[in-house]
Amino acid sequence: MRIGSVDLPNRFEYLNIQDMERPVTVQLIGHDEHILVKAVHAVEPYADIIDLNVGCIETDYLQKSCGASLLQDLPRLEHILRAMVNATEKPVTAKIRIGWDNQHINGVTVAQIIEKTGAAALCVHGRTADQGYAGKVNWTIMKQIKGKTKIPVIANGDVTSYNEGVSLLQKTGCDLVMIGREAQHCPWVFQEKPVDIKQQILRFIDLYEQYETRQEPVEVADHVYWMLRDFKTTEDTKKIHLITTIPRIRRYVNRLSLG
Repeated sequence: MRIGSVDLPNRFEYLNIQDMERPVTVQLIGHDEHILVKAVHAVEPYADIIDLNVGCIETDYLQKSCGASLLQDLPRLEHILRAMVNATEKPVTAKIRIGWDNQHINGVTVAQIIEKTGAAALCVHGRTADQGYAGKVNWTIMKQIKGKTKIPVIANGDVTSYNEGVSLLQKTGCDLVMIGREAQHCPWVFQEKPVDIKQQILRFIDLYEQYETRQEPVEVADHVYWMLRDFKTTEDTKKIHLITTIPRIRRYVNRLSLG
């Protein structure tokens, strides 16, 4: 989850965590160790693990020297992460990319620095910041990072099925797999067996209404649109963004015939 500021009055709405969801990681992003330590203390009562984002490539964060920009300032990265580790008894982790661009692939060095700070684990997205989400992930660098560190290494990137996740573990030797965007597109990706897509979407809406405190139709529409984007239907699924209530979104999904 991403919260704009530790001083945001409604930040606790985003930390409405159910016991069945645990263990839960709360990811923080920033470049000022004092603010990040304050953020660690703010989320500590809710999080099982606290993660530092060192991989974000959104322009507004890069301009603020956050996210993947820290791959270009390793002393600052080390200082920030060490401060976060020292601020809590909870495990602190980091999520990185393999480097800034193809001329500056420093993933192994970054991983060793992160391990030296006392971080409990490391997640590696197998592309450079410059690549964005284009091109293939670099399994070789992920394997090298695993070979040069002792902490658990989590592989990330281009996993769109259960079998691809198993293959990534086998080829890199990493300990775990993290699935990001594909889990938003297909939350059922973690299952080996086919599922009834419409029923999964309707179940998501039910769970949202049951547990989410914010109850924002726009948020529901965004998630449902992601889940529908690759499925053939006679409907223009972009219309879902015009629906203004959650019950009407449910009715819209019920009417769809998915291919």
